[in-house]
Amino acid sequence: MWITFAISAAVIIVAGMQLSKNADIIAFKTGLSGALVGALLLPIVTSLPEIVTSIQSALIDNPDIALGNVFGSNMFNILIIAVVDIAQGGGPVLLHVKLGHILTAGIGMLLSSLAAIFILVQLDIGIFGVGLDTIIIVVIYLIGLRLLIRYDKKDSESKLDEVEEEHKYKKESLKKSIFIFIVAGIFIVVSGRFLALSGDEIATATGLGGSFVGSFLIAITTSLPELVATFAAARLGAFDMAIGNILGANIMNVVIIFFADLFYFGEPVLANVSTDNAIAALFGISLTSIAIIGLIYRSKKSVLTLGLDSWAIIIGYVMAAFILFNLGVAV
Repeated sequence: MWITFAISAAVIIVAGMQLSKNADIIAFKTGLSGALVGALLLPIVTSLPEIVTSIQSALIDNPDIALGNVFGSNMFNILIIAVVDIAQGGGPVLLHVKLGHILTAGIGMLLSSLAAIFILVQLDIGIFGVGLDTIIIVVIYLIGLRLLIRYDKKDSESKLDEVEEEHKYKKESLKKSIFIFIVAGIFIVVSGRFLALSGDEIATATGLGGSFVGSFLIAITTSLPELVATFAAARLGAFDMAIGNILGANIMNVVIIFFADLFYFGEPVLANVSTDNAIAALFGISLTSIAIIGLIYRSKKSVLTLGLDSWAIIIGYVMAAFILFNLGVAV
């Protein structure tokens, strides 16, 4: 099971890198704005491993791994801000990005908080086999999506990311990028299935429980495409795309709960998971709030090349891992 997990993870990492790169090329060739690529298109692409893994977890009747994967990925994505800090090396990275990212972060926090509430309340109301709670989450997501698109249109600042990408992708073929994109997606779909199956076996064999395994072991693996895409954007100096990818992916991840619910047989999925998942969701909200504070306060102080906000995020993530690990052992 560990070999299957490792091979599946490796394939997802490589395919995820190709998926992110070619989605970026497709976006440029078709004329999409850099802001929408960072906050909307790229997160949808890099979240494909989470989508496939969570759906497969629901199919094998392990909703805790499905939900743990979602909220664990959200926590790990915020941790990536510290990685971006290391990559760019010019002071806290949140000094270099637009305040508009607060809108994306706020929408993500709203969706996560609703999911946490529904997990605790266990609203057992279904419509055509899908929980009313997950339908509400999708509706709020669509409203948030509209807000982001309208905000992007109202934003009068120059799109520096588009200028940076123009030279890089000028010679790339759109048809070739679409082909690679599709092939990489197929590899991720197949590997995501085996990742969920082996993760389920690991959770049973180790006794740690699906929530912890999903929140950390699987979530970190499925979030590696976001890490790669964000790191690459930061190295190019496209900090808004890097941060937009992180916060946008966290929005998309919560919507994955709806897809897990579609493929989960029985009662609504949020009414059948451990409350540990709500704790993971709340930790994700807490880490995002630290990022928002950093965006607004814009501290210039760094300790060992990392901004104070990045250190706070790292400490919060370690605390979440410790608490959820102990909850998993107790279960």
